[in-house]
Amino acid sequence: MAINFKLVPKYPVTPDDDDMSRTWAGWSSTATAQENFQHNRGLWLLGARAERERYATISLDGAICMVAAIDGLETIAAKNPEVRPKRAIKGQALTAGHPAYEAFIGRPVDAHRNPVTYIDDPAGDPRTCACGCGAPVPGHRIFVPGHDQRAVHDRITRQWGNTFNFINWFDATYPDAGSEDPGA
Repeated sequence: MAINFKLVPKYPVTPDDDDMSRTWAGWSSTATAQENFQHNRGLWLLGARAERERYATISLDGAICMVAAIDGLETIAAKNPEVRPKRAIKGQALTAGHPAYEAFIGRPVDAHRNPVTYIDDPAGDPRTCACGCGAPVPGHRIFVPGHDQRAVHDRITRQWGNTFNFINWFDATYPDAGSEDPGA
């Protein structure tokens, strides 16, 4: 999966009014891929799903024209305190020869109005369960259902022998963490 940002052609932005102090946004056919990435990587409303993506694509007129590897996300503080802060992608634009670039570039995207969408990885790079079992996971999932608990208990057993020993260790190490009654 990848996160896709649908752009319009380049337009001017006033740096004093722009939360990222940009001079332009939108797709520029004369800018480098990295320049296009820097000017369009941010000021998006991104939820938790975006944190799990490895690649970002930029599309114009229904086709992907740029691919970037995601290193993380950052929150961009709004200059206007009445405006909700938005987020930006951190990463690098990819070039020809990189497998993700080759898999995504030129690919058509949906016609939905939402400027942020998620698309399948056409390279067929299936995700596997983060517990380490090797089972494939669909779409944006990280674990096969129930395997998150399996992974936690496996690690507890390896380090402390059993859950009771972990609880005793945790309570001794972090005595104030459990001081409030969560059921109250």
